[in-house]
Amino acid sequence: MMDRYEAFVSAQDAERLAAMLAAHRRANRFEADASDQLADLLMEARLLPADRLPEGCVALYSTVAYEEQPAGKRRTVTLVLPEDADPSRGRISVLSPIGLALLGRRCGSLVEAQTPNGNGLTVRVVDCSPVERRLAA
Repeated sequence: MMDRYEAFVSAQDAERLAAMLAAHRRANRFEADASDQLADLLMEARLLPADRLPEGCVALYSTVAYEEQPAGKRRTVTLVLPEDADPSRGRISVLSPIGLALLGRRCGSLVEAQTPNGNGLTVRVVDCSPVERRLAA
């Protein structure tokens, strides 16, 4: 699993994600799901002002290139809130296994994602483009 403070999240993203989690939990009271993992990540992440995030840090609405290890298969996705997710357009939810693994990580980070079938998948963050301002508004 991740070490304490391995993930960096902007305070603005933390607020958005906390509001989304509250609504999600009200709608799904008795389900244990990815929202628990996101809540844990937010509790363990180092919160910073958005303009103080380390360069190349994956934030909400960032476009991220990652590589599956050891296969080397590369993918590029944009990390979004669940209601904005559209996998056919490369927009993945922060509640997806890959979204949870990427949020708050820096370029070069190796992270483990838990796939829906229960297998682990190791991915390396290859590149992270700044937040898409039109999506973040």
